[in-house]
Amino acid sequence: MRYSDRITLIRYSQDNDGLGDAPVATKTENVPCELIPITNVQDLESFGLLSTSAYEIHIKNKVALVDRVEIDNVEYTVKKTFVNRKSTVLIVSGGG
Repeated sequence: MRYSDRITLIRYSQDNDGLGDAPVATKTENVPCELIPITNVQDLESFGLLSTSAYEIHIKNKVALVDRVEIDNVEYTVKKTFVNRKSTVLIVSGGG
């Protein structure tokens, strides 16, 4: 598989006190991946994503849990994460 696309991974974390502070975003930029648009209606229905654009993102190594992904300056929400032995697959939806 070729990892020719680049994305930004965004993780949100709370401070230790957690007293209503806004979550802090941590970005990991320029992550190599393979972007595959999900176009099959059956697949979109199974993830509950019929009304939005959705992508399947393959990342070469294991990646810690991610909240959002930025593709071409558009943020997408991570709906499902599959961690395999040597790769991670993210199902994302949303965007503009």
